[in-house]
Amino acid sequence: MLSMKQFTNLRDRWKGFLDTLTRFPLTIILLTASVITNAIAINTQEDEIYIRLFITFVLGASIYTVCQLLYERYFDNLLVRFAFAGVTIIISIVYYLLINNTHWGAVVTTRTIVIFFILLIGFLWVPVIKSKINFNQSFTAAFKAFFITVFFTGILFLGTVLIVRAIDTLIVRVNERAYGHAANIIFVLLAPIYFLTLIPLYPKKVEEQASSEKIDNRLISPTKLLETLVSFIIIPITAVFTIILLLYIVMNITGAFWTDNLMEPLLLSYSITVIIVYLLANNMKSAFSKYFRMIFPKVLVPVVLFQTLSSILRIGNIGVTYGRYYVILFGVFATVAGFLFCILPVRKNGIIAPILIALSVISIVPPIDAFTVSKVNQIGRLENALKRNNMLEGKTIIPKTNVSIEDQEIILSSVRYLDSMEYSKDIIWLTAYTEAYNFNNTFGFSQSEIDKNNYLNVYITRNESTPIPITGYDYLIFKNISDQSGNIKISDFIYKDKSYTLRTDASLNNQVILLEEDNQELIRLDMNEIYNKFSNTVDTKSVGTEEVTFTKENSSAILTVIAQTININEWEGGKDQYADVYIMVYIK
Repeated sequence: MLSMKQFTNLRDRWKGFLDTLTRFPLTIILLTASVITNAIAINTQEDEIYIRLFITFVLGASIYTVCQLLYERYFDNLLVRFAFAGVTIIISIVYYLLINNTHWGAVVTTRTIVIFFILLIGFLWVPVIKSKINFNQSFTAAFKAFFITVFFTGILFLGTVLIVRAIDTLIVRVNERAYGHAANIIFVLLAPIYFLTLIPLYPKKVEEQASSEKIDNRLISPTKLLETLVSFIIIPITAVFTIILLLYIVMNITGAFWTDNLMEPLLLSYSITVIIVYLLANNMKSAFSKYFRMIFPKVLVPVVLFQTLSSILRIGNIGVTYGRYYVILFGVFATVAGFLFCILPVRKNGIIAPILIALSVISIVPPIDAFTVSKVNQIGRLENALKRNNMLEGKTIIPKTNVSIEDQEIILSSVRYLDSMEYSKDIIWLTAYTEAYNFNNTFGFSQSEIDKNNYLNVYITRNESTPIPITGYDYLIFKNISDQSGNIKISDFIYKDKSYTLRTDASLNNQVILLEEDNQELIRLDMNEIYNKFSNTVDTKSVGTEEVTFTKENSSAILTVIAQTININEWEGGKDQYADVYIMVYIK
């Protein structure tokens, strides 16, 4: 039998669960809809159709969660709560309509991620605006809730997998999709609900109510384990790493620091870590935490300032890309945040939230967003380089061979970026290039002529003397597949009175080959499996047929791809991959 304490704990947990359902009703409804959508996608394997719906439902759930916290902070009128629900539904519908017929590329992906990030910051900041509970405590509450949720749902999923596997091994065969359905329910529905049960009900803005309302300090204060982990492990490690980093900067300030591409992600990771640890340390009383709060904001400012200046200088080499835009934007934020940490009291740290939200909004709203700025910059770089060499007359590009290496690099890097973002097809004077994507004929010089130290060029060919076995297959098709191909139909055919389509799909910014029967997917093969196998190969290599053969099989069909040639070109800011392949199909 349960003891009184166990019974009380169980009752409190069940009450917390019910309170969360009534506190965030539309959130739970939208999360349930996302689980259903994901379940259908798992059963039908039609990711392209349902991924947009899934993300829309999750976005709606996130929006309403922030709206509910805003309601709890400032309002009592139930009509306002209904209005927030209506606004959430309207925004979700508008978002879905905007992305439904749009290619799911880097632009849509990045903007969606930034929107979720804005909602995350709003989730942390909204309930503590001018509150007696500060931003550091709100951050600590969410930080704790996240890792507690990850721990418990991870254990739950592991237990579920073991149970399903035991049933599959000992009793009856279980469809492999059961694992996907289990992960879907646990991580998409149960995990967010459990996370929200750990988020406290913050005091209202009204002063007379705020003075009487109480909040569970256990939810907004660090646990002993977290305080020990941060104070005696993370802070000392960060301190040692800081010393090493500062020594490197001082030793290389006149040389390698400004050109070392590895330093940029390292400094970004360092800055993010320092800001997170600083927000957590503000709620801790250990001596390590105290010294961290005193010293590290002052260290953060020069480190991030150097990193930002280095990133700006690199624009001269590769121009503005959307990735570089975000690196510089974060550098600006981290510099401002570090400066504010130095001069403001701990309770005022919440000021970084609206700054971060404002910068994030700027990055996705034209005309100064990451994509507009990078597009204009890259087109300008390319156009200026062409005009410098008298290669652009009106709307026609004149190919030339006597172009300086510097301008060749500018032309190549800009064209590759515009290709990767699918901007080149919208530029009138690049029409001759986009008709066949033949760089050499369009500009007059070969890509391979450019300094190979700046780029990774891999060219794999199948040894033509090795035969291709075709026994056991119904069809053999030859096709060139490129990252820029998008969604194209390779072939239609009829087999045993049934209609089949072989096509490519790049809707998730990831090229795959699909075999469909009456618009229902039978099987797919990811082209990244082919490219990743040879991504570390140097220059040109000839291989046997077995090394370039890739096969997928299920209960419906067998799909085999044999690459005749594989081309991989990587440069700072982008990647270009394409292959000539034989596609063999067997229908069961």
